[in-house]
Amino acid sequence: MKKFGNKIIKIIKVNVENFSISLKFSDGFVGTVSLRHFFTHPKGLAAEVLRGNLFNQCFIEAGALAWPNGLEFCPDAVYMWIHEQSKKVA
Repeated sequence: MKKFGNKIIKIIKVNVENFSISLKFSDGFVGTVSLRHFFTHPKGLAAEVLRGNLFNQCFIEAGALAWPNGLEFCPDAVYMWIHEQSKKVA
């Protein structure tokens, strides 16, 4: 069973070239999420992030991954994406 309610507490590394971000969560888990699927053919707020060259300006807001234009990703979703992506690599 997955534990929900984790928050992102630290951005460790941002890789603009492959749209990935390494993060630390409140339960101590550290992982890297690929957001390529959002930014390869972006729409809406994701497109604004690219147009404004804002990808590397991500920050943490209330435990969520956020950008200055208002784009946010739920920390539980990011946590699950990291686990799902690691299964595909393994």
